[in-house]
Amino acid sequence: MKYKFYKDIIETTGTIILGVMPEEEKINVLFRFGDSGWTPQKIQTLIEGVEHSKNKESDVSFDWQNEDVFFRSNKYGVFFVDLMKQRAGEKSKKQDLDLNHDEFIKFLQDFKKFVEENS
Repeated sequence: MKYKFYKDIIETTGTIILGVMPEEEKINVLFRFGDSGWTPQKIQTLIEGVEHSKNKESDVSFDWQNEDVFFRSNKYGVFFVDLMKQRAGEKSKKQDLDLNHDEFIKFLQDFKKFVEENS
């Protein structure tokens, strides 16, 4: 997976937005992680949730969402749904992105480091 992180400041409020800029179209849903509320602790909670769900059946999954993206992690992997696309009327017959646990945990660790350095 190829991605870069960005930091943006909203001039009118001084709010800092930390986010992800995917460099591959297939992972565009990760752009939806951009937000002003990220902390290393929040990201660590996601890492731990994904780790603990690796051997769980699909009905005992770890789920997370914000207003723009939803993901579910279970023994089969991590599955993403782009909620923003759905609100725009784009329907898909399957999830928008599938990752294995290690790929997503590596991404989250990289993101956590970025947030630590830029908060």
